[in-house]
Amino acid sequence: MMAARIAAMVVAASAALVWLAAKGWAVAGFPPIMMRHQVGATLVLDGLVLWGIFDRRPPVFGVLVSRGRPHSPAVAVTFDDGPTEPYTSQILDVLRKYDARATFFVLGLRAQAHPEVLRRAVAEGHEVANHGWDHAPLPLRSPAYIRHTIARTSALIAQITGRRPCLFRAPYGWRNPWVNPAARLEGCEPVAWSFGVYDTDRPGADTIARRSIAGLESGAILLLHDGRSLDPSPDASQVVEALPAILEAARTRGLRLLTLSALLADAALER
Repeated sequence: MMAARIAAMVVAASAALVWLAAKGWAVAGFPPIMMRHQVGATLVLDGLVLWGIFDRRPPVFGVLVSRGRPHSPAVAVTFDDGPTEPYTSQILDVLRKYDARATFFVLGLRAQAHPEVLRRAVAEGHEVANHGWDHAPLPLRSPAYIRHTIARTSALIAQITGRRPCLFRAPYGWRNPWVNPAARLEGCEPVAWSFGVYDTDRPGADTIARRSIAGLESGAILLLHDGRSLDPSPDASQVVEALPAILEAARTRGLRLLTLSALLADAALER
């Protein structure tokens, strides 16, 4: 629904501009062929804008890191929308059992409610990164709003953990032209992911594990969730249940399980 509303607003704004231009050109006596060209150009522009907003890694609004190219085989497992309890703590238990590292893209509001989980994650060698304050979609937000939500979340993470985050992932992965610059002004590299498995649809632990294992290859960034936006009652139990099989498969394939920053620092980035 949110994506449909954003798309409708973009198209409506373009339609209004076309109408105004057509009215002006008609008054000025321009031939109809020029109006048709204007409509065609506007449709192309709409397509580019919507592609830039909704695709996780188009170049329209600037380059975005979506995988690494490590010197030796490695992957990064990442979790969005947390921390939520008991699920984030259960995920940390599984990661500790397998001596694996992960990156948690946290929401400021959730971090505020569970600071002890962030402190534990950092103490156990994981990375805490920035996912915005409240999971508000950013495409129709102003540059000032975007920078504020990133800065506010980074400040809270630093206050809780003693470490300022260096990565930012936009809610839903949706961007506009101001997201990348705002993130970098706050010291965060904007990142996406290589593949997701639609775990928030709760398709079953076996399905989550199977989809995740299918995409495990060196340099991959796996997107999972330990929350679901600001859903007051998220259920990440299937992710917790699937995680051991995912980690075991990575080990069997000889893949190191690194934080995202460690994966990206290991070699050149792929954008």
